[in-house]
Amino acid sequence: MRCVFICFIAGLFLIGPTATTAARPRPESALEMIQIPWKKLGYEIVFMPPRNGYRAMTFPAKRRIEVYARPQDDLELLAYDIAHEIGHAIDVTYNTAEKRKAWMQVRGISGATRWFGCDRCSDYNTPAGDFAEIYALLLFGPKYFRGRISSPPMPEAIRALSDFFPKDFLPTTQF
Repeated sequence: MRCVFICFIAGLFLIGPTATTAARPRPESALEMIQIPWKKLGYEIVFMPPRNGYRAMTFPAKRRIEVYARPQDDLELLAYDIAHEIGHAIDVTYNTAEKRKAWMQVRGISGATRWFGCDRCSDYNTPAGDFAEIYALLLFGPKYFRGRISSPPMPEAIRALSDFFPKDFLPTTQF
């Protein structure tokens, strides 16, 4: 009996904590990966329970970004989603009709296309969503790019596209 107990205790020390007992990083940790002064935009970023069909959403009138973190999401994906929403905040704060028209021209999007889609619809097939996706791409690279209205930009186009964003909100180094 004594050997069983001692062997059991010794086994615990040898095995140590397993991957299933290790604490997962909190979704809020993704904010540490956003290396631009996003607070200057005056938006709060809040983390909410998962919401079917949505990853995150920006509410300009409330100056609020909600992130619907899913347990299986890694921090890099969450940071990319947050960057996408910050792109929307930059858009509604700094863009004008002329800048948006120029964006669509550079990205090969018809000038007749409405900038914003319907309320609470996916924006990946809109110019506004393209703007936000390119912003996230500027911060984190093309790994999670989901835009559908235009293809991911070629590396030589990145510089021209980055000129559409305020310099304060651009990364100091490219991905």
